[in-house]
Amino acid sequence: MDAHKMAHNLKALERTAAALRANKFEAAVYETGTEAASALLTLAGGGKTIGIGGSVTVETLGLPEMLRAAGNTIITHKPGMDPETRRAVWLAAQSADIYLASPQAVTLDGKMILVDGNGNRCSAVTFGPRKTILLAGVNKLVRDQDEGLWRARNVAAVANNIRLKKDNPCVKTGKCEDCRSPQRICNVATLLWKKPGPSDILVMLVNEDLGY
Repeated sequence: MDAHKMAHNLKALERTAAALRANKFEAAVYETGTEAASALLTLAGGGKTIGIGGSVTVETLGLPEMLRAAGNTIITHKPGMDPETRRAVWLAAQSADIYLASPQAVTLDGKMILVDGNGNRCSAVTFGPRKTILLAGVNKLVRDQDEGLWRARNVAAVANNIRLKKDNPCVKTGKCEDCRSPQRICNVATLLWKKPGPSDILVMLVNEDLGY
């Protein structure tokens, strides 16, 4: 990314962070994912329970391994879990000391959009954890809620369907078909217009492309 574009993106991130704060979220901007990960590790410290929703951003930054190495207990589902075990893990993650996830879109006026297949992430980011930390790369910035929903369905969901090897119509057409597939991964949407009253939510914005 050239210097001019990075500077332009940084201004957009700072504008978005100010809008998020106006909507009662905590918000911080970082030049790189490495800086954001370091700040998160300092904030988390050790000896905590850390719930993690499925997030390519969190995985890309290596946060599960780093947090575990710092003495934290990671609570997240794994492939092959039976339904009851997976449900128990989701509920435990929702009541963790810290919950990590990534929205599919962040609007310039300080709103966030998360779309989910099972609802565990959408539920956890609205209520439950003592602190929620949402990480988003500059690629997730959008103008408004409508563009954010479009991005979640036609960019993030398509990429995740391909990553997860789901045989859903969007993989073939490259856009959301609002399908009725039993493997559909976009069944529920959470729109965070303002910070839910009792929640403690920090948004970490990064001047790099991260996740989908």
